[in-house]
Amino acid sequence: MAQLDLPTRHVQNANITPEATDVLHHLGLSYSEANRAEIASIFGNVKHGMGMPSTSILVHEVTKLLEHDGAYNAVYFRMGTSGGVGVDGGTVVISSEGLNHELKPIHYIPILVQMHERPSTLDPVIAQEIAATFASLGLPHTIGKTLSCDDFYEEQGRLDGAICEYTNADKMAYLQKAYDAGTRNIEMESHLFAAFCHKLHIPADVVCVTLLNRLDGDKITQPHDVLESYDLRPMSVLLEYIKAKTT
Repeated sequence: MAQLDLPTRHVQNANITPEATDVLHHLGLSYSEANRAEIASIFGNVKHGMGMPSTSILVHEVTKLLEHDGAYNAVYFRMGTSGGVGVDGGTVVISSEGLNHELKPIHYIPILVQMHERPSTLDPVIAQEIAATFASLGLPHTIGKTLSCDDFYEEQGRLDGAICEYTNADKMAYLQKAYDAGTRNIEMESHLFAAFCHKLHIPADVVCVTLLNRLDGDKITQPHDVLESYDLRPMSVLLEYIKAKTT
């Protein structure tokens, strides 16, 4: 991995001090210098729920926890499933940036009645390295942009929600426009994740497998065992990547 000019610390909040107890509400932990060893012994893998609000909570609290423990050189990965745009099911998309509903790599965040904009780009060096790992294992992959939505049905152009006020032709035009803008998959978390990591100078990438090509339809037709094999691809490759970096 290329050398990155990173700050010593990532957390940008003067209210977080070493002597104070930091309550990590959604991790179910309270961190202080007194219980540092205990926290290190019980902390394991963590998962966010569906969508950007849940992801935001998790990355805030995990980042604070890592900072408390002096882990300033962590690399962040998000992995999961997604809908492909112009790529076959089973293809893993390594994200170059997260796009908003305007197909722009910008995360809009309202803070105290003011709208702020944060770039939602990801680390290009890490993306290329992960792509090389996929290639060495002979697994289908591509580097592309990831569109993140705040809704599963209408915002993603699905036709089977409780409300649908557009046609199939409208949906296809939307998906084609997204494809032409460089989008290769759609999910619900990545542009928040990318913007958070970019803001705090944390090297990061998103690695999501596609379950289908949305340009061919919205119904997943592959049998369960095939979908399970798809689901394992991001984790298996990231494990190989991490082993290569740490051994």
